[in-house]
Amino acid sequence: MTDTNAPPDKLAEVAGLATALADRMLDQHVEGTTIQPKQFHMLVKATRMLQDNGVAWPPSVELVLMQIAKRAEQAEGFVASTESGARGDGVVVHMTQFLGDVKRS
Repeated sequence: MTDTNAPPDKLAEVAGLATALADRMLDQHVEGTTIQPKQFHMLVKATRMLQDNGVAWPPSVELVLMQIAKRAEQAEGFVASTESGARGDGVVVHMTQFLGDVKRS
């Protein structure tokens, strides 16, 4: 669920929180620490809200999402080449669906 037509101050706060979360996720990646699915889902919700309200994603948010999209595409290619036909973990599937819904220019 997202809040369309949110007040500009609320959107600025969401963008700031999304940036902080994306920066933390980038730090965790560099440290080799596992990124928790809850963090990922919070970032997806924040980016969806920004998208629904026509607000551009902050650079670090876009970087994290594009890295996840690249990994999702690689995972899909791997899954397609396996005999089991497994769809990968829920986070990758969720992100792939989300990015498929969002058309970025």
